[in-house]
Amino acid sequence: MSERKYKIGQIVWADLTTDQAESLKEFYKEVIGWKEFPVAMKDGEDSYNDYAMMIDEKEPAGGICHKRGVNTNIPPQWIMYICVEDVNDTLKKALDNGGILIHESKKSDGTYNYVIIQDPAGAVFGFGKF
Repeated sequence: MSERKYKIGQIVWADLTTDQAESLKEFYKEVIGWKEFPVAMKDGEDSYNDYAMMIDEKEPAGGICHKRGVNTNIPPQWIMYICVEDVNDTLKKALDNGGILIHESKKSDGTYNYVIIQDPAGAVFGFGKF
């Protein structure tokens, strides 16, 4: 049996989706000292890179993504992602309690990788089984 990497309820990742990914990647490299690790993406027939920003060669810090392709509808802000036990169950609870589904990412079998929601006060966050 494999050991879970993150605890339920733990913030595990943050990323920024923006139409200024290239310049902001450079901004965070210069200001914070992060390094970039390109992540291959597709938008129809076009290929491009989003970026995992790294503290060093082994430790990721977060991501900077282009607002295109699968990220088109994600708001341009830093979004934190929280580890949950069951994405479907947590999404149902969120929607039943006034949350709004903003974005979803599904696996080939139709189950969720993660979702991004807006809470009743307007704050946006994501959750998944990480």
